[in-house]
Amino acid sequence: MHSFCRFSGICLFFLCIQMLFAQTSSELLDSLKTELSKASTAKARSLILSELTWYYVPVSQDTAILYGKENIEIAKSLDDPAMLGQAYSDLGYAYMEKGELIEARKNYQEALVLRYQTGDSTKIYGTITNLGSVYQRDFQSDSAMANYLKALNFFERSGNDRNADFIRNNIGVIHLEMRNYPKALEILQEVAEYRKAQDDEYNLALTLINIGNIYKNLKEFENAEKTYLEALRIFQEEEDDYNSSTTYNNLATLYNAQGKSELAISYAEKGLLLADQVGADYDYALIESNLAKSYHDLKDYPKSREIYLNALTHFKAQNAEDDIASMYLLMSPVYAALGMPDSSAYYTEAYSDLNKKLTEQEIQQLTSDLEARYKSEQKDAAISRQQLELRNKNFQLYGSLVLALVLGVVGYLLYSQQKLKNRQLKQAGKLKVALGQIETQNKLQEQRMLISRDLHDNIGAQLTFIISAIENLKYFDPIKDTLTHRYDSIANFTKQTITELRDTIWAMNSGHITWEQLSARISDYLQRAGISTLGIHFEFEVDKSLDPNFHLVSSEGIQIYRIVQEAIQNSLKYAYPSQILVSVSQVDNLLQLTIKDDGTGFEESEIKAGNGLYNMRKRAEELGGKLEVLSQAGKGTTVTLLMPKK
Repeated sequence: MHSFCRFSGICLFFLCIQMLFAQTSSELLDSLKTELSKASTAKARSLILSELTWYYVPVSQDTAILYGKENIEIAKSLDDPAMLGQAYSDLGYAYMEKGELIEARKNYQEALVLRYQTGDSTKIYGTITNLGSVYQRDFQSDSAMANYLKALNFFERSGNDRNADFIRNNIGVIHLEMRNYPKALEILQEVAEYRKAQDDEYNLALTLINIGNIYKNLKEFENAEKTYLEALRIFQEEEDDYNSSTTYNNLATLYNAQGKSELAISYAEKGLLLADQVGADYDYALIESNLAKSYHDLKDYPKSREIYLNALTHFKAQNAEDDIASMYLLMSPVYAALGMPDSSAYYTEAYSDLNKKLTEQEIQQLTSDLEARYKSEQKDAAISRQQLELRNKNFQLYGSLVLALVLGVVGYLLYSQQKLKNRQLKQAGKLKVALGQIETQNKLQEQRMLISRDLHDNIGAQLTFIISAIENLKYFDPIKDTLTHRYDSIANFTKQTITELRDTIWAMNSGHITWEQLSARISDYLQRAGISTLGIHFEFEVDKSLDPNFHLVSSEGIQIYRIVQEAIQNSLKYAYPSQILVSVSQVDNLLQLTIKDDGTGFEESEIKAGNGLYNMRKRAEELGGKLEVLSQAGKGTTVTLLMPKK
């Protein structure tokens, strides 16, 4: 759990500060709703709706979202960028706590654009911090850390200790997520001391939860229990049902780890009641998982199975693939204990399939290896690559051994069951297994080919440049300015390489993605491009008639994303545009993606086509579509992708 700070600067003009602090949560909400019914102007309603959105988040996230949407509509009519930016920021917070991270990021990005217009630095860097929180919850630790450090530098320079404290807390949580427990404990204990000195009990409780998690992972159970209970006391005094429910779940997890199943059940059931009241669907499923484990440990397998199935249904509704895989793994021994080997084998195989996706820990290790390799000379880089290849081979070997063991157990269970069936059913079962293996191998081969080409086309070329640049540094005179420029160049290529690596792994992990998820990825890329290329205006338009839940195979998604990247990079490199527009629409049964700039343009017959145009056309062919490039000297360039909507 990481802390979240509201960078609003707006308070109700009709309620004094003393009244706000004196009221309980329910009294405050009732008071705000009463004031809303009396508000006579749009501005007054917007101010109250902003507060209602914020204060309803720990009580009912669905209600907070409703108030936030209403506020945005009212704020739009005021023609006040500051108030509209605050409305988007409040709604982004509600979506983030709800776990709908795509919507959270969209709203924060809208708020950031408006706050750049107003020029309020505190709110600008506050929104950058909140975007870091969204990235952190989406397990994009590198993007989260980059946002946090940028904002922390500003708040430390401006003497804003409170906002700096919130960011340090979140940086400590990133170290916790990366299992760097000593560093995480050091940072978070400093944060806790600061919050105690400020009598900031509520945010102290948030930090205590993280410290309790560290103690639990270090198996210091007594310290963990003491820390969790202190946090729970504060949340109950604050009448914060949401954080109380998550703390009950942390205690249930702790007691399960100690074999105290009955105690774990009592805390989990309390957590379920509160999570249901505030509409925290994802947390409700997590608590169900803990409760099912408690019953499993007590050997009440029918009850355990019932609760696991409920949790699995809820995780599927949240598209929480990591948690779904955990459910498969935990349910397999339950079915085995119930004498249902077919079901046990089914969930074991399902877990094996899902578990083939790279874990976040492997991604972090890979990016860490890449960053270290960039700073070494060519010989050291070659040695590092060899070591990485050896580690990958070892990982594959160990994975194969584990898979062989799992398949061996499954085979034994199937063999025992098949003896009770007739020959026809036995043959049908073998055919089903064979078809499943063929399908799995085909999917794996497709993913390997896509990833191999992306790594070769994008990251391989950049790594070659970086290694060459480092080698050439030996021949420069030791002039500080020259070396600094060269190292900056290498650092920029390094960041781009890591970004493209994460894009590739994102596509590999997703399996299937919605058009809304791909649109969010493209929008994020355009925002980064806008920040890094001053003076160029980027726009992204999506036809409202296009179904946002339309699904694409992940390999198709990354192909479309790469075409957008290549087209924009070519425009920035050769066309010197002032505006770039990316638009998506549906023409009959075709998807039409257009990248248009107002740059210098060119006559295609007069230039030598490079790898960029070739790669874009090749990707379009693999999508079953075609790529058209229309350009005229002095009149800009339009790149259009037409592909069938499958």
